[in-house]
Amino acid sequence: MINNIPQTETKSCCASGESCGQCMKGGFPLKKEILSFITLFLVGAVTVLSVLLINEKRENALIFNTEEIDDKQDVAMVYDMPALKTISDVVKLPDPKLKGTMSVEEAIQSRRSRRLYSDKPVTLAELSQVLWSAQGITNEKGYRAAPSAKSAYPYSLYVVIRNAQGIENGLYLYDPTTNTLGNLGLANAEALLIEAGVQDNSQKAPVVIVMTAAMAKMQAVFPGADPHKNIYLEGGHIGQNVYLEVESLGMATVVSGGFNPIAVAKALRIDPVTEEVVYLIPFGHIGEEAQTAE
Repeated sequence: MINNIPQTETKSCCASGESCGQCMKGGFPLKKEILSFITLFLVGAVTVLSVLLINEKRENALIFNTEEIDDKQDVAMVYDMPALKTISDVVKLPDPKLKGTMSVEEAIQSRRSRRLYSDKPVTLAELSQVLWSAQGITNEKGYRAAPSAKSAYPYSLYVVIRNAQGIENGLYLYDPTTNTLGNLGLANAEALLIEAGVQDNSQKAPVVIVMTAAMAKMQAVFPGADPHKNIYLEGGHIGQNVYLEVESLGMATVVSGGFNPIAVAKALRIDPVTEEVVYLIPFGHIGEEAQTAE
């Protein structure tokens, strides 16, 4: 006698088209954990390949850009030397002091950009000290206070005097080899500087140093190369020297790049083709409500 025992019907997910998570469609068994691993592996592989492809494109672009820069340097503009200036008379400045009352560390700690100045005139000794810190001769070989690539020394310091003891208002050129100021015969230099649209701090400061760079002087020691990079680096060295010297004197200054260099050059009768005005550095005694900034 055969017992009619009910048989449990086994339903195939593959036959029904449903997914049980135990096998791939078609009947090939595959656990969920293995399926997840394969999915993650494929995603990771695609990501790695994408990153490699992007990096390769960046490297190719960098090589292309570098070649473009090299081509531009190969055909760098050739600059002319500035013409000699006509000096009407010379003002001898006091010898700079080589030891002050504030350490370099203290000057760095307290250095700030101060934009307001008092009506107290700048003395010749203070003027000499600041100009010497920027471009003064520091040894018998002619080395200067600020470093210059291959001793090119492309910078000139024009000085607009508005309120200083022992010297008439006007425009002067600093000669570091003799520590003197040569009068350029432009008595209304302060008014011309204002007309050039300089910032308020340069309009009212007792003294404004106008830093110009002769590209030809730098190009003379780096033939065929664009001189701008080394020029601007050197300008930063000079500006920081002035900051620290002015701070040690208990005075105020702020380096300024917010001006039209061609307008300033033309206003002060400086040839903008051979000399680029890079910095304006006004300085004087600290005003009672001097603003500060880092």
